[in-house]
Amino acid sequence: MKQKYSKWVVGAASAALVASAIVPAASAASFSDIEKSDHKEAILALADAKIVSGYPDGTFKPNAVVTRGNVTKFLGKWLVSENYEVPADYDTAARFTDLPTTTSDKELLKYAALVKDAGVFKGSNNQLMYTNNMNREQMAVVLVRAIKTVYNVDLVADYKESDFKTTITDLDKATATENREAIIALEYAGLTNVKQFNPKNTLTRGQFASFLNRTITNIGEEATLTVKEAKVVDATTLEVTLSDDTKHTVKLETALPENKETKVDFEIEGKSYSAVVTYKVTEAKLESVKAINAKTIEVKFNKAVEDTSKAAVELLRGTFKQNVTLVWAADKKSVQLVGATNFQAADYTVNVSGLTEKVLTSDVKIEAQKVTSIEILDEVAVVDKAVKTDGTFDAGTTATVGYVVKDQYGTDITKTTSLKTNDNANTTVVADSAKGVVKLSGAVVEGKKIGDLVPVVLFDSATGTSVSKTVKLSAESTVSSIEVAGVYNAKGEEVALNDASKASDAYIVLNLKDQYGKEITDPAKATGLVITNTNTTNLTIANTVSKVKIGDKDKLVVALSSILKAGDTDVLLISTTNGQSAKYTVKVAETSTTNAISVSQPEIAVAGESTLIPLTVTDKEGNVITNKKVLADANKGIKVGGTTVPESALEVKDGQVYYKTTFGAAGTQALVFQTSTYKVATITVDVKATAKPTVVRGLKKPLVISTFKSPVTITAKDHLIIEDQYGREMKNSDAPVTVTLVGTSDVVSVNAANEVTAHKNGTATLNVALKTPNGTIDSAVEVKVQVTDGTEYNGYEIAEIGKTKAGAEKEITVNGLLNGGKVALVNSEYTATVTGGKLTAPQVVSAGKVNIADTALNTDTTAAANKIDTEFTLKVTINATGQILEQKFVVSADAEKTQDFFFTASEAKGDYNLAKAITEATLVSGQTVASLKSTGDAPAVVNVATVDQYGNKAITALAADTVTIVPEKVTDLTITGNGTADATATLKSDVKEAKATLKVKVGNATKELKVTIVAAP
Repeated sequence: MKQKYSKWVVGAASAALVASAIVPAASAASFSDIEKSDHKEAILALADAKIVSGYPDGTFKPNAVVTRGNVTKFLGKWLVSENYEVPADYDTAARFTDLPTTTSDKELLKYAALVKDAGVFKGSNNQLMYTNNMNREQMAVVLVRAIKTVYNVDLVADYKESDFKTTITDLDKATATENREAIIALEYAGLTNVKQFNPKNTLTRGQFASFLNRTITNIGEEATLTVKEAKVVDATTLEVTLSDDTKHTVKLETALPENKETKVDFEIEGKSYSAVVTYKVTEAKLESVKAINAKTIEVKFNKAVEDTSKAAVELLRGTFKQNVTLVWAADKKSVQLVGATNFQAADYTVNVSGLTEKVLTSDVKIEAQKVTSIEILDEVAVVDKAVKTDGTFDAGTTATVGYVVKDQYGTDITKTTSLKTNDNANTTVVADSAKGVVKLSGAVVEGKKIGDLVPVVLFDSATGTSVSKTVKLSAESTVSSIEVAGVYNAKGEEVALNDASKASDAYIVLNLKDQYGKEITDPAKATGLVITNTNTTNLTIANTVSKVKIGDKDKLVVALSSILKAGDTDVLLISTTNGQSAKYTVKVAETSTTNAISVSQPEIAVAGESTLIPLTVTDKEGNVITNKKVLADANKGIKVGGTTVPESALEVKDGQVYYKTTFGAAGTQALVFQTSTYKVATITVDVKATAKPTVVRGLKKPLVISTFKSPVTITAKDHLIIEDQYGREMKNSDAPVTVTLVGTSDVVSVNAANEVTAHKNGTATLNVALKTPNGTIDSAVEVKVQVTDGTEYNGYEIAEIGKTKAGAEKEITVNGLLNGGKVALVNSEYTATVTGGKLTAPQVVSAGKVNIADTALNTDTTAAANKIDTEFTLKVTINATGQILEQKFVVSADAEKTQDFFFTASEAKGDYNLAKAITEATLVSGQTVASLKSTGDAPAVVNVATVDQYGNKAITALAADTVTIVPEKVTDLTITGNGTADATATLKSDVKEAKATLKVKVGNATKELKVTIVAAP
């Protein structure tokens, strides 16, 4: 206990009380009915401290149920023993409505005033209810409050800070969160150690005396000297101030790590103390650099890098810069350098500049990825067919057993490693790397019986790593055991569902085992499982088992189809092969209901632009609601102008909710918000005029042009920082500008079309002016342009190539770097080749484009020899300097497929970079999504702006793979073909307009769009 609570400090009065509480004095009160009570010592200790007293007949009644009035007196007397004073107005100002100042029990009256003013008792609806029995959860609450009052110890905060895990099993029976937290706090402090707390049960006077006495002895006993403050002098020295304000210099045996919160134990004058300190070092240092897998190097710093944009991190192999992706940790104390593919075996150097005056540098050695372990995962090989009548396996029967291959980092490399087996012909014993199984067939299975043994040997010819095991042929796997693990999301996190949860984000995870006790992960083996949902009014589920990645493991699940309302639903699972069954109750909690709302002014509101209006919405308990599903709920959410706010019109940033809207015109605009309890908030917004280009500030980045390149046309969109009349930068502005030469120059020339032509090395000054619609110039700036013939570059780089499709041309860009600017080299300035895959010789890059035929791709080990994603290396040699650059890239034979998209009213085949996303649209009753139109005065066809796995961007007509229509009111619409590409929603006869959400799947991405269904014109 002392070690756990050494940080607590209590007063001298507590220390004195502890002394009497631990060893009752000889003069302690004597009660005639406590001799055989388990609580005798606690009662006597408290009586001696004048905290409890008995009845006039000399009894204590330890087995009588304790009332709220009893506890009020006990705690009030305890507070008095701790030098708390009874309020002077206790007999003139009533604290509780059911305990007037005229009551005859003046002792109860004064202690009730004391515990109320001290925050220990709050009462229910301002009533003390002193004659009512006190149950155990109420006792826990008042005791935890009293501990905070007397000892200034917040047990709830302490257990949460220490990540304490409760073992109490019946917390769900407690009424409220405060009650549950108080029970856990008592367990954390060692005041209770039961597995079942029985929150609703009453307790006796004797039991309460023991709880209170344990509080004093377990917590009050810590009234010894404690650490008041611990300051770090250096890595091995602390200056410690104790609670008596004495200062001590402490030398540590082990040096403190830099910029890391650390718990240290030490002694002062023979007594043990501990403190949590941080040895702060302001200058950044590299703490470690190491490879954590074959394609990732982790760089750790001694402190968090607050502004990671200042850290220029590069990875060199010799003098060759490697292309890596930087992934910063959430705490900013480390960064991972991730290669597109595995790094080559070599010595590398990591340089980090921009954080200190000197470049931080460290070397790291990367070994070639190699096989270090092979494991056959089972003792049995399960066949895929039943035996014949003679008990033997027929021709064509295949048995399988799983295996896994790992490299020196512990990474699973099964799918990329080809193994040899004890079958030289590779026909009867085959290692299928794609599936991670050994397939046994032909002579090793045919004619054999269940239980026969088959030897399996797997080995890697490159490293000599091998494994051998004799496996037993076993009957076809069937479901024999059914368990439900719970409801989880794809990240592997257990999910507590509520009526605002998204069904597609959660799964009922199953643990199915076959007759061999092995986990079943093949959904085909679970086809004999009957799934029954007993309450379809609460939620709906799939009636088949599917396989989903939960965390980092493939698991069999029952998918949730929809969550309709709060309540419990029993899911029954029955195996038709052996009758085994399991029942699991899916609980859907009710979410909060919006009760009060306040609205703040937006930072700025400009006509035609999306405006974010801050909202603060609370429930009936005063808790702030940030769940967008709750806020957008038709019954529990908020409305604006009488219409339910769609989820797409809400944003949450750093805990702040915003209502997103677009004002069509400048002027004063009023919005009226309403909660589900009809409370209203109104705001008047001053909408400013439409933004227009007003100021040109300068170049987006240094302007460097080459004498080898065609003239460069200066435009606002590509080169200039343009601001509107409100001082905001206008991205992708197409504002007209005029470019002229300042003075004379033989370095460049400029024509009326703003084309800058390079003539020779040097710099020149240009005047860039912003033109207004009437031709006058409102803003101008002078900028520098540098011209190079390619002999002055500071360095070179290959722009990221990304994933490339086999048989398709992919343009490469090689940049020369000069004074912060980049110039794309012309093809004649470098020579490029590609190696890798099945290329037998370096392939020359022609016209600055790579084009890898699918015949150059590697294939898998199956008989079909399917093409697999293959790594290639682009090697670029700069002709002028001989410098060599390399970049790895992956080529795939897969067809293009959309990975991400957004809805837009921009025209198909338009400029992707200029497309604007829309979140609302209209749809004519009975029509498919191909007929969607944007909202506003000039409705346009809704298209999609897509990005595929190769980085290709385009605006195309909306061709959905599936469409799921979720109506705001099910009574308004008749929906057909829901979940298909041809889903339609038709207004019912008495409905003129309806709201719905469309969940549209295009390729591998699904997006939501709020729509208004309208009648045909």
